[in-house]
Amino acid sequence: MGDIETISSLAEANDVLRNRGIDQVEGYQLVQFHLDERSSLLDAAEIKTRTRPGRVGFRLLNPEVLDCKNKTKIEVEKAYKRLFNQCMLQCEQELVPLEAAIAELKRRLLLPDNEIADVGPDVMHRNRGVQQDYEYGSRNLRVPYQPAYTTEAERNDAIARDKRAQKAYWSFNLSVLEIKKTILEKKRIELERGLQSEYMKACENQSDLGVGYADFDFLYA
Repeated sequence: MGDIETISSLAEANDVLRNRGIDQVEGYQLVQFHLDERSSLLDAAEIKTRTRPGRVGFRLLNPEVLDCKNKTKIEVEKAYKRLFNQCMLQCEQELVPLEAAIAELKRRLLLPDNEIADVGPDVMHRNRGVQQDYEYGSRNLRVPYQPAYTTEAERNDAIARDKRAQKAYWSFNLSVLEIKKTILEKKRIELERGLQSEYMKACENQSDLGVGYADFDFLYA
């Protein structure tokens, strides 16, 4: 039985072998390795390639930890991919109808006035006020109706104002949707980068991930 060396990466194992001048299969009996329990998932995966049967393998005294690390890496990757795809789908589900609405508003803003629906009152009643009663001293006074526009020019001007008002409202609608689209696109990029960063940290950083058996029930929100 050889000496015991604790390693946390394949590079450390190779350094031990190189420093001891072990480059033949017989020499591998001179040293045994103990995997550091906080080895990263990626390092554990690399070590796994050197513990298989054969000339390039070496003996590991705590193979259970290595197996747990490798199983955990598989589960972490599965959970990450599922969450990532779910998040990207949610972003698309928000952006696709939003982009359609923006395209529709841009189309409406290009309409000539004669293709914009009239939503105001009948043109012959435009500018007609309401009849009002009010008290003045001991008397009740009745204010007559404000007369409607009497000329064609006045009525045409009223209709033209309606078209301007409609386009102004559509323009407001478009501007807020474009702001929303910009924010959602930034959110999607930040989300993608954030998820990728956390996944890489989970795989690359030394931690208790995979140090033993765990329930891999991943909660998705």
